[in-house]
Amino acid sequence: MTWVDIPPASRTELKQKYQLRYDVYSKALHEVQRRLRASLGRVGLTPTIKYRVKGFDSYYDKVLRRMKQNGLKQRKLQLTDLLGIRAVCPFMSDLKEIEQHIQQEFRVVEVERKGAHFSSREFGYESTHVLIELPEDIEESFHLDEDLIVEIQLRTNLQDAWAEVEHELIYKSEFTPFDEPLQRKLAALNANLTLADIVFQEIRDYQRQLHAELSKRRREFWQRIQDAGRDQQTPASAEAQNNVAVDDELGIPDVIDPALVAAVSDSVDNMLLKALYAHNQQQFKKAISIYSRILQQDPKAHIQAIVHIHRGMAYFAESDYENAIADFSRTLELDDDNWKAYYYRGVVKRLLGRHDEALCDFDAGLSVDGFQFDTLLARAQLYFERGQFERTLEDCGTALNVFPDSAEVLDLKRRAGAALR
Repeated sequence: MTWVDIPPASRTELKQKYQLRYDVYSKALHEVQRRLRASLGRVGLTPTIKYRVKGFDSYYDKVLRRMKQNGLKQRKLQLTDLLGIRAVCPFMSDLKEIEQHIQQEFRVVEVERKGAHFSSREFGYESTHVLIELPEDIEESFHLDEDLIVEIQLRTNLQDAWAEVEHELIYKSEFTPFDEPLQRKLAALNANLTLADIVFQEIRDYQRQLHAELSKRRREFWQRIQDAGRDQQTPASAEAQNNVAVDDELGIPDVIDPALVAAVSDSVDNMLLKALYAHNQQQFKKAISIYSRILQQDPKAHIQAIVHIHRGMAYFAESDYENAIADFSRTLELDDDNWKAYYYRGVVKRLLGRHDEALCDFDAGLSVDGFQFDTLLARAQLYFERGQFERTLEDCGTALNVFPDSAEVLDLKRRAGAALR
């Protein structure tokens, strides 16, 4: 029924034929959307997926409209939206990823970008329509001997909201709002939704960039701990580093374009991004200077706590351990539940040989969150150095509940067990 003879049979006859095939179309489409949903899920994409077989009334109206548009020159016309799937996502970048995935998983016939013809001053319905062939194995399973096309529509949440409203107000209406004030209102509404989509994407991109710099800075900090205290078996676990590196596997850039960083304004957020970029480029003095400028603006307490941690890590990278401790301590004055500050301060104190103080910090951090792997490992190693092997084994056991395959913890556990025997 995707190919219709022109002129069509009587409405009654066409409806009877259509209804005979409707159920098998529905089952075949259900299998396509199930397959699409599962394959997207395997690569971490989870759009809201809707699907439908076009109802007969809509089908018949579409046939009549196409026939009027094309006249009677064609003996047959093809409908490509009889079987429809819609994937709706929060962000514009999600749509690109899903489109690329569909290209890999299905035989794509055509990609149509609705709204691509609009100028910079025009707004209207926007959506990407990817037409795919019905997979051969599904055709065979449901004994379909026709060339069926499935239309997959890709939209953001806001594009979908606009399309639904526009469909009711204009497409399904018996009149078009030629009244100029109404046209202006609709254009303004769509412009606002389009702008919101762009802003949401910009915010997400910024967060990803910031996250990437934070992840890189944490890896650099752990590496410096490892380098500074190799002889003391200072905790810089591969498990924790690998846990951070997952960000790279998600496609987040490891280094931000310097031109982008230089171009951003001096809001607190952007200054923090600049500082993190300098930090990750090992420009520690520059990073410390920017962190200090942020603090001079007297931001809210929770922001100050974050900045003091960052600056403390930069001081640590400069081997300025006392200022690093001072910054981590200031964070704890502002936020006494910040387990990271306890951990970082404990690590630095341990490097300085202030083991009792380090142990107090590790204890305090674990009282906030008892399943912090690095803190558990740090404390276990400190217990081992002090000959407290039973406590070493206790912390190793808890740490293995977090990362069961940690070679570092398993080795420490073996050595502690041997010492007790």
